[in-house]
Parts: sequence; structure tokens; C-alpha cells
Amino acid sequence: MEVSPSLGLVSSLTLLLPLVIFLVHVYCTVVLRSERIKRKLRMQGIQGPPPSFLYGNLPEMQKIQLKTLKASSFQAADFIAHDYTSTVFPYFEQWRKEYGMQISPLLSTQ
Repeated sequence: MEVSPSLGLVSSLTLLLPLVIFLVHVYCTVVLRSERIKRKLRMQGIQGPPPSFLYGNLPEMQKIQLKTLKASSFQAADFIAHDYTSTVFPYFEQWRKEYGMQISPLLSTQ
């Protein structure tokens, strides 16, 4: 029993098509969506450290949190702060000081 060449082509395409669709989906999800979000943030004047490909800003965030925990261990335990965001997210506070709000030329009306 001989298999026709067109049947072999069809079977290989049916195996290859889902792989191509998956790769396109991953590219759109990972690369295009993140670039679109970064562009929208830059248009609003929000800048920050450049993220790495796989881990984003996680190593830098962990380093800042560890440094903040070490510094806060010397403070009084009875201190109550109602501004909890700087305690929970110390990296936002540091990045705000480093990068600040930078106005995009697209948003300026002059």
C-alpha cells in the first residue's frame, strides 16, 4: 500500500499549523502586548527602569525590598504609618524619586 505525496503533505501541515498558531499567539501576548503597555505608560509621562526579558524588574524589586527591610529593622516597632504604599511597595517610592514624572512631548500643548 503506497501513500500519496499529497497525503503526506496534508498530514505534515495539520501537525505544523497548530505549532505556528501557538507561536504567533505567544508572540502577540508576550511581545506586542508588553510593548503596547510600555508605549501607553511613556505617553502618560511614566518612565522607569528597563525590564529584562524573562524576569522583568523582579531582581531589582527584591533587592530594594531587602534593603528596606534591613533599614526598617532599626526603626521603632511602635511606629504606625498610614501611608502603607511606601512600606509595601518600596520600589515604587525609589523609582518615583529616580525617574519622577517626565512629560512626554506628545502631551505638551505648547
